[in-house]
Amino acid sequence: MSTSTIELVIVSQDQIMYRGFVDHVNITGEAGELGIYPRHTQLLTRLKPGIVSFNVDGEAKVMYTSGGFVEVQPNIVTILADVAIHAHELDKDRILKAKEIAESKLSNASGEDMELVAAKLKREIAKLRAYEYINSMQSKR
Repeated sequence: MSTSTIELVIVSQDQIMYRGFVDHVNITGEAGELGIYPRHTQLLTRLKPGIVSFNVDGEAKVMYTSGGFVEVQPNIVTILADVAIHAHELDKDRILKAKEIAESKLSNASGEDMELVAAKLKREIAKLRAYEYINSMQSKR
């Protein structure tokens, strides 16, 4: 381990999605976007649906997470995600269809159903952002 890297562990419900040393990590936390670098102060926060991005040897990597928790220690960042998907595995057509269905249901929902459908819509929008982010990075190459 170098003093210019930090260990990152991303765990979904059923597997370790990533484990290794990275230059930095960007997450979508409960209070907003966070940039985490080596020797970051300790932190525990909830993850909102969104993008987790990090650099490995100068190469950007992106994942979508649907929520969960992040623990930051000076030398390690642990992300416990409800769902984690590598951005290159996201299917735009599938995301757009799920988003369209959620939008349709939202217009007819009420009460608790509205909250559940709105949460689903937020997750689909976050997936779409991750998909678009990774594709914009690839087009710059």
